[in-house]
Amino acid sequence: MNKTKYKIIFTLGNNDDEKSLMEGERGDVLILDEDGNYFDPVFMTLARIEGDFWKERVCYLQDKMVILHSVTKENILKSIPEIHNWLFKKRWFPLEDEIIEKYYMPMADWVFFDVEIS
Repeated sequence: MNKTKYKIIFTLGNNDDEKSLMEGERGDVLILDEDGNYFDPVFMTLARIEGDFWKERVCYLQDKMVILHSVTKENILKSIPEIHNWLFKKRWFPLEDEIIEKYYMPMADWVFFDVEIS
């Protein structure tokens, strides 16, 4: 059986989870697949969505949203197999190089974690 390998990249580093736990959101994470494509999910909690979804809004929309109980490095890494099984590569478009350069550079700050899926 082939294993699929991803690199999960925290583009702003990963000193601790304090900020993402307080904000209930983390949008600086990239998923790098085996073909060299980068994807940019946004990890959020339901509490964060509730805070942004006031009565006057008819709906709440967010591209590439992944809802977690709490936004921590551990939960993000644990969510990758589910994101993979959900076939995210058929639903999300990979990032263009210009977007990566504009919003996620410099690479010197990036912290990588490997995730293998059987």
